Amino acid sequence: MATSSLALRFFFLHMIYGGIVNGCVITIGNNCNDSVTACSQSGQQDIIQFNLSAGTSQFIDLGTVCSWPSAVVYASVTGQCAVTGTPNAATDRNLANLAEFTIPGTSNQDFYDLSNVNAYTIPMSIRAPTGCPSINCSISDIRSFCQPNNVLHTEVNGALSCVNTDGTAGLGPTNGTMQFKTACPEAYSYNFDDANSTFTCPTGSDYEVVFCP
Repeated sequence: MATSSLALRFFFLHMIYGGIVNGCVITIGNNCNDSVTACSQSGQQDIIQFNLSAGTSQFIDLGTVCSWPSAVVYASVTGQCAVTGTPNAATDRNLANLAEFTIPGTSNQDFYDLSNVNAYTIPMSIRAPTGCPSINCSISDIRSFCQPNNVLHTEVNGALSCVNTDGTAGLGPTNGTMQFKTACPEAYSYNFDDANSTFTCPTGSDYEVVFCP
């Protein structure tokens, strides 16, 4: 269930447009066996938190405006998306892999990607409509995957994150960033890794971000 007033505004937008979701909708789903704290933010707006139990989903309806610039979706490893008292400041985005969107982009196209530039913590996919690429990044064993120069971070709740040391430093390609690229060739592993990592779809499309696809 959404935990911010902004999420409620998205819900009311859905109601205003007749209760039937058509176009410019982002569905965030949890196919994991455990609950996921999903976070969403566009630009410097307040972060929306969705506490998704196993097998559930929530959606963000962008309405007829169909605008979601510099937007991200990710899973919080701490269980709290925003800093208390500062709703647009992330607690742990730097420890997460991201689904990134620019809606709209240019020439009536949306841009979207998966990014491991900061870190990787959970399998994730972006499912796009027929005719547009769907992309996935799933690493089955994060402990064995996370080798130096990358660093395995463990939260007090047991959540794991493999920090992309060279990616966060703005370096690449390096041996460290190529670990991520080899595991997830469709995802960004370092800045400017654009050639095989940015995807497009006509503006007005619906997308699904799925944890544990």
